[in-house]
Amino acid sequence: MNMNKEKLMKISKAFRILLLASTAVVVTYIIYAYAVYGDIRVGDNPLYKKLWQAPSVSNQVRLGFKVPSFLIFFFAIYWLQKLLAYFQQGLFFGTQSIDCYIWLVWLKLCGFFVDLLERLAIAFYHESLYGDTSLEISLHFGSIITILLMLVIVYLLKAATEIEAENKEFI
Repeated sequence: MNMNKEKLMKISKAFRILLLASTAVVVTYIIYAYAVYGDIRVGDNPLYKKLWQAPSVSNQVRLGFKVPSFLIFFFAIYWLQKLLAYFQQGLFFGTQSIDCYIWLVWLKLCGFFVDLLERLAIAFYHESLYGDTSLEISLHFGSIITILLMLVIVYLLKAATEIEAENKEFI
């Protein structure tokens, strides 16, 4: 087996372990913050932080705003670790790897829109409680570029897979 391929397989394994350990740390922190401080300390939305200080808002409503983001987070972790598992096995250009990557692109795109919708929903809810609300919607140019770059990579991976298949047929 090629030394570079073996090295990539080992690196993929290390990144997969790091990903799972990081996920465990983040989830532990979220649970700890909720248990100790009584709130969820994620994100940068000031209206959401203000809702955590409002006694008239139930925890179920507060948590409900973040459920879509948490689901996307966990789905993204699942597909990323699955992709790294395929890389760990040496399947860099297989259809399984490309499928995982396509899922990651869709999740990134969904996460972009879910963040916008989450901010809108929190602002409308905040306005129903307090009447006066200023809505901040930030479009991160880096996120848009990342999504476009991921789409280009999917295209390149599919092209590489087709070229590899053609080379095998030729031989």
